[in-house]
Amino acid sequence: MTNKIPILFIGTADIGAPLLRALSADKRFEVRLVVAQPDKPAGRKLELTPCAIKAEALKLGLPVFTPEKINTPEALEELRKHKPAMIVLMAYGKILKQELLDLPPLGCINVHASLLPRHRGASPIQNCLLSGDSKTGISLMRMEAGMDTGPVYAQFDFPIMEADNAETVWAKISKLTADKTPDTLIQISEGKLKPKPQDDSKATFCAQIEKTDGEIDWTESAEAIARKVRAYAGWPGTHTFWDGKRIKILRANSATVSYTHTPGTVTAELGQVRVTTGDGELVLEEVQMEGKKAQPIGEFIKGHPAFVGTVLG
Repeated sequence: MTNKIPILFIGTADIGAPLLRALSADKRFEVRLVVAQPDKPAGRKLELTPCAIKAEALKLGLPVFTPEKINTPEALEELRKHKPAMIVLMAYGKILKQELLDLPPLGCINVHASLLPRHRGASPIQNCLLSGDSKTGISLMRMEAGMDTGPVYAQFDFPIMEADNAETVWAKISKLTADKTPDTLIQISEGKLKPKPQDDSKATFCAQIEKTDGEIDWTESAEAIARKVRAYAGWPGTHTFWDGKRIKILRANSATVSYTHTPGTVTAELGQVRVTTGDGELVLEEVQMEGKKAQPIGEFIKGHPAFVGTVLG
């Protein structure tokens, strides 16, 4: 192929930054415009801050467009000026309407962070961990007006390891996307890949994660809580309350042995610090008291011996 494929890249979250770098460096593509969400207040001073994709685009010297609403006639006219053959999207956070989807002749290709039709929606990485999936990956799909319902060109997967959490899965998906997407886009452009419809009967859906989702309900099972600790690593994190203060549970695992304590009761048994749940025990490994540094549970107990025997929540 002698001619570069003119593309628009649309995204917001930093999971798509390695893909943007890969496409920008690839001589087979010409990134004519990067579309990202507008700057938002961040930090204690609430200073206007660009999203990760805008910041990355500026580093790469790429033109950036940040419309408040991407489906307006004014925004569509701006996109048309760049005459894209293909639009590539990852983790943008807004729905594209049909008029925009019809704009590029090679279509709008979405890189979704799950093995569709499983985990359609806004939080696929967290939900693969919440569900206890044995593997996850990415799906390159031709976008439709529905939420992640379009036919899939290709999927790439990897196993979820016992030590994985949302941060490690996020990093693996980000790298996999950058490694696999450029060649797949070339195959799509050359007509070598045909999209296959999803099996809607196997679809699952996941909503946006809220900050309040991280609060632990000790009447749930230890396995469910341990999955939350992994799924919500980084943000929003999992937390409970002790002595009127918030305490984050950074690392933990489940144990099937159970004592007849009230859910939320902290015990020290068999050389472990455990919390009774609705089914089984949560074995604490690392915690962080509000306003303090993260500590291994043994170190934390040395400084807070009264923690054992209390009821959390």
